[in-house]
Amino acid sequence: MKLQSRFILYLLLGIVVWVICLGVAMPIVLEIIVPQFALQEDEAGIIAILLVSFLYLLSFGWYVSSPLLVILRRIHQIANHEENITYDKANMYNRKGKLKVRYRLYREVIWQLDDMQKQLMQAKVEREQVEVAKREWLAGVSHDLKTPLTYIKGYTTLLLNQDYEWTVQEQRNFVYEIKDKSQHLETLIADLNLALRMDEQRMITLHCTKQNIVTFIQSLLAANSNAYANKGYTFELHTTMEYCACVFDASILQRALQNIYQNAILHNAGPLCITTTLTRDKEILCIRIEDNGEGMDEDTLCHLFTRYYRGTTTDSDTEGTGLGMAIVQSLIEAHDGNIVADSVLQQGTCFTITLPIRDKL
Repeated sequence: MKLQSRFILYLLLGIVVWVICLGVAMPIVLEIIVPQFALQEDEAGIIAILLVSFLYLLSFGWYVSSPLLVILRRIHQIANHEENITYDKANMYNRKGKLKVRYRLYREVIWQLDDMQKQLMQAKVEREQVEVAKREWLAGVSHDLKTPLTYIKGYTTLLLNQDYEWTVQEQRNFVYEIKDKSQHLETLIADLNLALRMDEQRMITLHCTKQNIVTFIQSLLAANSNAYANKGYTFELHTTMEYCACVFDASILQRALQNIYQNAILHNAGPLCITTTLTRDKEILCIRIEDNGEGMDEDTLCHLFTRYYRGTTTDSDTEGTGLGMAIVQSLIEAHDGNIVADSVLQQGTCFTITLPIRDKL
């Protein structure tokens, strides 16, 4: 029954009770009060009606409005973000845990307030967890920024050292290392910018071009395969397509996929096989990235796409940005795509990315 219908029912029942009270009070007035005070019956009847009506209105008003005072107090506490939202639960509920009769008139409101309170408490806990994770993430990123800077400073010092005469090849190697670490710094700074955009709920700007997605992923896998060829990591591509024109932001999509590959390398010691499967279903492209590594436990999988979540410590020697999979999810969603993860301990992890195929900019 809705609140409006229930209120009408309470009002009708109140009128019935008022009539019954008048029926009980009138004989008492006529038999006791009239003879004692020598009043006429008409005068006594009016006085009795007014007195009974006044007392009944007070009682009925208290009966209907007292739950509202409790509700308003709770709303005030919620609106002011008070730490401990308390209310007289013992007076509202009976021993069986059901609302007492006078509170049942507003039961939908009370239930919604209970639900709102639970959601606010849960949101507060989640905010605190995010803040803790954010501080840990910032500490980790600071560590990640220092690592390439240390390399750059070290190689620069070697080049400027006048006590040694470096060969042209050695100098070239130093410059290549400096360039590589500078690119790593550039990637970290770009991802920090993306993280700030996520915090400010700003849209990620895409610079899309029309490319062959198959060739794009082949190039990405070749670069990873060459980088980890001697470390026991194998990259495979399975697809029956040779050409699939797609409109996407190459740098953004590369960053998202590269983060997945780096996470697989980071959390699994070689030998490891990372398989990428490309399939097309009408206007939907499916990218399936699967490894045969250690997999993830349920807690890690549950928090995998949580912002600022780091699945490893900052002591790792990974080249990754350490920004977690939340940023990968944002990059994929910026392309109107979707990403889901599935993992079983000791059996590996699988990421399934679906992207709409667009042939127009």
